[in-house]
Amino acid sequence: MFGGKVLERIIFFSGGWMPSYDGVDNEEIINGGSYITEHGFGGEVYNFRNSGGRSYGYVMTQSNSLNLARINFGKKVNGDMLENVLCVFVATHPKGGRKIVGWYRNAKVYAEYQEYLGVDREIKTAYEDWNDSQVGYYAVADNKNVTLLTEEDRLGTPEFPKGKGGIGRSNVWYADSEIGYEFRQKVIDFIKEHEKKATKLAEIEYKRKRQSKVDVESKKKVEEIAIKQTIEYYADYGFSCKRVDKENLGWDLEFSKGKVKLLVEVKGLSQSYISVQLTRNEYEKMRHYKDCYRLAVVTNCYEENPSINVFSYDRDKNGWFDEFRNELSIEEIVAARCELK
Repeated sequence: MFGGKVLERIIFFSGGWMPSYDGVDNEEIINGGSYITEHGFGGEVYNFRNSGGRSYGYVMTQSNSLNLARINFGKKVNGDMLENVLCVFVATHPKGGRKIVGWYRNAKVYAEYQEYLGVDREIKTAYEDWNDSQVGYYAVADNKNVTLLTEEDRLGTPEFPKGKGGIGRSNVWYADSEIGYEFRQKVIDFIKEHEKKATKLAEIEYKRKRQSKVDVESKKKVEEIAIKQTIEYYADYGFSCKRVDKENLGWDLEFSKGKVKLLVEVKGLSQSYISVQLTRNEYEKMRHYKDCYRLAVVTNCYEENPSINVFSYDRDKNGWFDEFRNELSIEEIVAARCELK
């Protein structure tokens, strides 16, 4: 207890600064001390790598050990491991100032350096400095309990206390001084607020994905209705049909009747107003095969009797008209589609 609040077991690990802590193949580590400056590598480069559903935390210690009793509020710990620890990772921002970069909740923290038995934490410097080929660890947590902050979010983390009882220059800070306990509560409050926001954003993202799935399914349904209506339309005129809508030719259907062959692009709409977009490929084919290309637009697809307008090119008027002599207005645009992968 401190100030009437129950505090969690906490330990702070300081190291170099990285965006993702997923190895040094695609990013560099900076501000991590003389060893990192010399070698461009430190054990913390893997602290947020997903290794079989877990993350393994390393810190360079002065004594090659951690004092578990100090994490456990001064109480003796039986054994060499302490569970349910909040392990907070710290690094110096490129422009100065120590920032929280992430944390493990419900972590297991070990008194001694643990050998890593996997093969995805390869040491990228002289093995003799480590006596192994893989970076070991002092803390481990399931990935569901692991949070890595974006570089922007790190800027809003609590400011570390300096001076007597503050974080100091050591890579390991137990925060068991008076100002350390005060800072612990600030960190816990920050983490709770961040996790609350993250949960809310996750709920929004879940709803967005569900809606996106619904939108995609609705679009496919409309397209299928439009295809069916177009096939029936041309069947009434005695045309046979071949579907090519999966082949990315620039049109969806090929209709044949004797020597006549038509290339028909189909667009379906749930409303009555005609406004459709053509892909670059579709538009290029529309212009190249003017005489045999058709644009079939089916409107009110969800109603009992959808309507169809088929536009063909009129050379005399140099435009695209349907059977009712409605002219299609065509606006050429340069565009880009941006969406989540």
